[in-house]
Amino acid sequence: MANEEHLAILRQGVEVWNEWRNKYPKVRPDLSGAKLHNANLRKANFEETNFSGAELCGANLHDAYLYKAILSSNKYQDTKLIEADLSKATLNDAKLVAADLTKANLRQAYLINTNFNGATLIDINLKEAFVSNTNFSIAKLKGTNLSNISLTGANFEEADLREVNFSKTNLSRSNLRKADLAKANLFEANLTQTSLYNVNLRGACLTGSCVKEWVINAFTNLDTIVCDYIYLHQKQQERRPISGNFAPGEFTKLFQKSLETVDLIFRNGIDWDAFAYSFKKLEIENQGALLDVQSIEKKGDSILVVRVAVSPDADKAKIHSEFIQGYEFAAKALEAQYQARLEDKDTLISKQEAQINRLFDIVEQQGSVQKALAENPRKVSNYNMQNPQFASGIVDAINVNTEQVGGNIQNIDNQETPG
Repeated sequence: MANEEHLAILRQGVEVWNEWRNKYPKVRPDLSGAKLHNANLRKANFEETNFSGAELCGANLHDAYLYKAILSSNKYQDTKLIEADLSKATLNDAKLVAADLTKANLRQAYLINTNFNGATLIDINLKEAFVSNTNFSIAKLKGTNLSNISLTGANFEEADLREVNFSKTNLSRSNLRKADLAKANLFEANLTQTSLYNVNLRGACLTGSCVKEWVINAFTNLDTIVCDYIYLHQKQQERRPISGNFAPGEFTKLFQKSLETVDLIFRNGIDWDAFAYSFKKLEIENQGALLDVQSIEKKGDSILVVRVAVSPDADKAKIHSEFIQGYEFAAKALEAQYQARLEDKDTLISKQEAQINRLFDIVEQQGSVQKALAENPRKVSNYNMQNPQFASGIVDAINVNTEQVGGNIQNIDNQETPG
């Protein structure tokens, strides 16, 4: 239940409320379960306020500050924002789990990292709303107009999106896994890198949409899709077909055929020895899958995608899993071998460096002797300089040893001169 003191302050008006919030900024207001039907809460500061289970039907929350506010249903009752005016409201990091926002006005609202998990958002107005990384998973949005807005990175997993209007909406990098998009309008929608695993697109309109790097699988339902043409790149580039339109059902046949592949994604290059091992193992263990490398594509600076064709009835998830397991096993084993070779090489290099250093010492000693001779020319006859040059003229610096350095220097200063 709501804190009676907090509720009493709010009933004195938004001006009094905001003054109180400014005076006691560390207080977290509790308005849970409060009945605020049609209340004028315009521009109120509700940062981190608890509205769980509250009734705000028809309330004016225009331009209200609801950062990190809790507007979720609780175990006792639902939070109701039916027909509430949340236009221009700030709902960043707010929680509206299982809340009922039917016919709510969210025009120009700020919805960054907002959680609408399981919420009802039927017939809401999100025109010109700023939406980013918002969670609409398991939400009910059937028939809602979400056209011409940015929903980049939004999470619609398992959401009811039947008949939703996504025309000209940016859904790039969004998660729509297991969502129901039957008869949805995706006209000219941006589906770049959008995840559509296990999605029902039956009867949806995809005409003019961008499907660059979209992610679908064998369980993505493409039946009876309405599609005259698509684009393979953003800003309506690389139209398919290049001219004219797809014949009825042609789009579905084209992309269902592309589903007979398994994409193997490598983010830091490919160890081809490990790849060859895992692929061969996969072929032996899945002989009926008819595996065949179809293409190798570079995606960005460091991502490679190897597309493998498989038979239509192959278990693609199993094939993908088994390949990755085999590849990672082989890569680790090979890495150990590479490391061992590297350590051996390091040992060899250390020995070579020691030999070279000894060579430099000898050369330096010989240089010192030659300098001494130059400074004392009268004593030249007292030195026996046999082969004062390197023995072979060119010395292999890696395999060099002291025997390859000519000139066995013998000091005979102390020997007597024959008479």
